[in-house]
Amino acid sequence: MIFRLCDDLGTSTDELERGDVSKSIQCYMHETGVSEDAARGHIRGLIKGNWRTINGDRSFTSPFEENLKMMAINIPRMAQCIYQYGDGYGKPDGVIEDRIRSLLIEPILM
Repeated sequence: MIFRLCDDLGTSTDELERGDVSKSIQCYMHETGVSEDAARGHIRGLIKGNWRTINGDRSFTSPFEENLKMMAINIPRMAQCIYQYGDGYGKPDGVIEDRIRSLLIEPILM
């Protein structure tokens, strides 16, 4: 859910201009009659609530391997990184490219 919502926050404006289907932001606006800013705030609240759930679940024992749990956590982390400043996947700019390069290709070792 975090991945989907982060994608919607970062890409919905551009995708609607291209004629794509409505995103969670527009659906919430239509259902409640609120402004786009209020809908975006609501979506950010949903993301925050999902992070609380994920982080709370980490404190309990689980039959799943630690590697699997970390992959499940890293997917939404990467989504937030990619879509934090807009569409970092569909229209990458220098910011996201530099982040990916510094995280994965040329990390600074301390």
